Amino acid sequence: MFSDVNFDEAKQSQLPFIELLINLGYKYIPADEVMRQRKDDATKFLLTEIAAKKLMEINGYEIDGVKYKFSEKDVRDSIEELERIQYEGLIDTAQNIFNIIMPTSGGKTIKINHGGKPMSKNFRFIDFEHPENNDFHVTAEYVAEGKSRIRPDIVCFVNGIPFAIIENKKSSVSVSEAINQMNRNQGPEYCPKLYSYSQLLVATNGKELQYGTTGTLPKFFAAWKEKGVSKEEIDSKVKAEIAKPISEETYNQILTDLNGATAGNKQRTDRLPTEQDRGVVNLFEPHRLLDLTKNYTLFDAGVKKLSRYQQYFAINKMLKRIDEVETTNAGITRRRGGLVWHTQGSGKSLTMVMFVKALIEDPRISNPRIIIVTDRKDLDKQIKDTFINCNLKKKVIQATSGQHLIDLIKEKNLGVITTLVHKFEKARKRNPGFVDRDQNIFVLIDEAHRTQSGIANFEMNLIIPNACYIGFTGTPLMKSEGESWRKFGGYIDKYTIDDALEDKIILPLIYEGRYVDLDQDEAQIDRQLERITADLNEKQKKELQRYIDTKVIKNNPKRILEISYDIEKHYQDNFQNSGLKAQIVAPSKYSAVLFQKLFEERAKIKTAIVISDEHEEGNDDDTHKYEVIKYLNSIREKHISVEKYERDVIESFKYNEDGIEIIIVVDKLLTGFDAPRNTVLYLTKDLHDHGLLQAIARVNRLFENKKIPKTYGYIIDYSENAKNIDTAMKLFGNYDEGDVKGTLIDVGEKIQELEQSYGMLHDVFKEVATSKDDEAYLRLLEDETKRKLFYESMNGFIKNINECFVLQDFVHEFKNIEVYKRELKKFMELRKAASLMYKERVDLSQYKQSLVNILDQYVDAHEVELLTKQVNITDREQFDEAIEKLGSDESKAEAIAAQTARTVEEKYDNDPEFYERFSKKINEVLQKMREGKLADIEALKQMKLIRDDVIQKKDESLPKAVKENKGADIFYRNLKDNFISISDENYINIISGLVTVIKNEAIIDWQKNVDVKRRMMNAIDDYLYDIVKGQLGIELSSNQTSEIISSAIKLAENNYEILAK
Repeated sequence: MFSDVNFDEAKQSQLPFIELLINLGYKYIPADEVMRQRKDDATKFLLTEIAAKKLMEINGYEIDGVKYKFSEKDVRDSIEELERIQYEGLIDTAQNIFNIIMPTSGGKTIKINHGGKPMSKNFRFIDFEHPENNDFHVTAEYVAEGKSRIRPDIVCFVNGIPFAIIENKKSSVSVSEAINQMNRNQGPEYCPKLYSYSQLLVATNGKELQYGTTGTLPKFFAAWKEKGVSKEEIDSKVKAEIAKPISEETYNQILTDLNGATAGNKQRTDRLPTEQDRGVVNLFEPHRLLDLTKNYTLFDAGVKKLSRYQQYFAINKMLKRIDEVETTNAGITRRRGGLVWHTQGSGKSLTMVMFVKALIEDPRISNPRIIIVTDRKDLDKQIKDTFINCNLKKKVIQATSGQHLIDLIKEKNLGVITTLVHKFEKARKRNPGFVDRDQNIFVLIDEAHRTQSGIANFEMNLIIPNACYIGFTGTPLMKSEGESWRKFGGYIDKYTIDDALEDKIILPLIYEGRYVDLDQDEAQIDRQLERITADLNEKQKKELQRYIDTKVIKNNPKRILEISYDIEKHYQDNFQNSGLKAQIVAPSKYSAVLFQKLFEERAKIKTAIVISDEHEEGNDDDTHKYEVIKYLNSIREKHISVEKYERDVIESFKYNEDGIEIIIVVDKLLTGFDAPRNTVLYLTKDLHDHGLLQAIARVNRLFENKKIPKTYGYIIDYSENAKNIDTAMKLFGNYDEGDVKGTLIDVGEKIQELEQSYGMLHDVFKEVATSKDDEAYLRLLEDETKRKLFYESMNGFIKNINECFVLQDFVHEFKNIEVYKRELKKFMELRKAASLMYKERVDLSQYKQSLVNILDQYVDAHEVELLTKQVNITDREQFDEAIEKLGSDESKAEAIAAQTARTVEEKYDNDPEFYERFSKKINEVLQKMREGKLADIEALKQMKLIRDDVIQKKDESLPKAVKENKGADIFYRNLKDNFISISDENYINIISGLVTVIKNEAIIDWQKNVDVKRRMMNAIDDYLYDIVKGQLGIELSSNQTSEIISSAIKLAENNYEILAK
């Protein structure tokens, strides 16, 4: 009956929590006994008598086969030493205590004298290997005193040491209040030393439970979930624990200690499980609690960290996987590896650290040797620093060269080695015959989708063939990469973007496409090109034209100028002076320098450039190389070095609220750069595949900002296809759909959410909607339930309007903004009046800055177009639907042209002659339409035909014999310039024979096998010499032969799937 329902904190949360702990094996210790154990001194925290008895029991030592016990004095002195440990700040003290109670982190030793010889023997505060040998206790309303007296709701002890602290709230109070109370209690003005002993902190309100550890910030408290078991299985286990009866004596003692709040309460053994119950059973089962403490807790640069659930289960799965041994077809025996995909922002680096920690401490693995492999210098340094900061027992060594790497492997160094993957190639060149067949070498590969390929990886496998390889990636598997992923041995664990969003450990992203249109004088460009390319052949001219289209236009100074103005205004209008920052991704180092100079000249926002001092990044051509060098030299003149300058910039950007506001990059800082303030990513270059996912993940990190709440990350895209549809996100179509679902949020959807929240706000007052009397509205709010609904609805409306406000096209697409602003003012006045009338206060601090923006700022976005959400061109139904939404025939034709042109560009190298033909057709149709020489409707028809031909790869000019020979059309079109003087019949026969030669050598994955590729080249060479030259009598110079072989191999590699057996 509802009359029996109780919303009291003790009955809803505290009592059920204690009941479950008792049924899990914890003994309840009454409050008065707790104080007696502490000698009635609230500044002491250990239960000394319980500790002394248990530690005498589980400790001892052996000399010459004879077992001895420590003296009671030695045991009590050890307990007193732990009790009286010097307080040196919350985390430092916590680490000192952790090191004492953790045998693998140093532990405690006791000096003894045996037969006149002084000795040191290990002393354990906890038997981690045998949880059942320890005593687990729980008490309620534990009084502790520092500068102030506090009273945590529940404290759990292991062998008398306070091991877990719980704050309970009733279900109508947010868990965040319990977290805030716990953090307050850890402050210097309260009782921080108590929390230095604790390993697990829990905040719960009966219906929700979140956990952390000493010093965990509120945003990092998280819920625990079990992986690999169903909810039904978990609930069955929880129900079994709930059903266990507790002795009447114990139960009455608990009720007494709860200060009468639960007087007369009876244990309910048939109640339904709650989220709190599931959390208690999953976190506090004795083996799990000690496992989390011993193997999944670490200190990272002054921060104590406890594993999240996805890290815990991934590491457990990895440990099980490496126990399995496999023998390859080549007879190589090794431990099984695999892939760990944990989405960006979910703590992948710490998962690697915790796994290495588990390897080091696993008694089943003798002398594990660990190599961490990355493919970029900044990532190598970052991961080295992460491992060093976590104070592992092994020394962390960064391989400085290929020879240094091979020396470390040769000497069987037992430290943690970090290296760049290409160093394996250099190492093998210097030591061609060296092989280490140790099966206890563990290679952890970061960003495995990039690193597990190429010649360097091949050399790595030759040097350490029996090693266990485990790949880590933060981005999802692409279908096209299936083979390379299978080399790892399949997935070990997945933690997807959806998982992270549901767990609220990353933020969702809002995507907005923009476009800067540049007027081009085509006639003048053509004339100038004709003059300067007079001495080039047609093939060279085509290559030059492609370079202009893909490189020059993107780096055009006028384009950069327009984008810089737009970025400047967008950032100033929405984020400047808020503490939230941004990142610009430039198409090249030259354009990055242009951006920086423009921002410096106008001096409206604080920007800095972070680019590589190596020529490869951004692929700048020689035309602008010296301008980049000149700028980098200017940095060197002002700073000790470019590296020092970059460290200072990153420090300012990440940690100084008033420091650098926007950093400008090309490739650096797009992977592994964790700056939670980073909120907006301005994309001015095309990014693809994993690179795109990694880049946008720069802005999805949680951040507690004081001025404007960070509720989303924003992607503002200026890439060249942004005027049409699909733009930067098109290639997500190549990922498994379920893996990327939820990554992006369409702007139109945000407007719908705003309208819905506006409607919900008005629905609160539908009973008085026709009244013009403010008193009627105030009287309606006399009901507390109505007021609460009003406040919640209004907060939702403010949140949604603030999120829409930063979208530049919002002002164009949404016509009722002035109405919404006026009504917001009225609702604000109503809220103030209601708060005064009904004597309550509502905290709106987190929305104040948002309200200032909404009410006082103006938006001018006339030059910006908002694009439709991403669609895949090969999904005809989806694509056609998106096109129909674009409106006019002209815009539809433009959209089809843009998408088809993108397909042409992406597949160009597969069949240059075919796609070049359609590139010209697209440009011809668009030019005629824009000049008025072709009706819009006719242009649309022609563009649809072109699109269909591109998708279906139609070529009516092919001879029948070529059409019937799969893959022959590619070589027929692209090698013709090498056989200009021969008959069509001879050319068809030559191509047919060439394709047969290639197919005979093209085994599975041949394009990755150097030996097979070499055999294929030799076979083509023999065919050209013996058949083409010898039998057909066609003369070919050595240069022509080399050109044909090179072109044929390149075409074969780009089309390997078509040609493989």
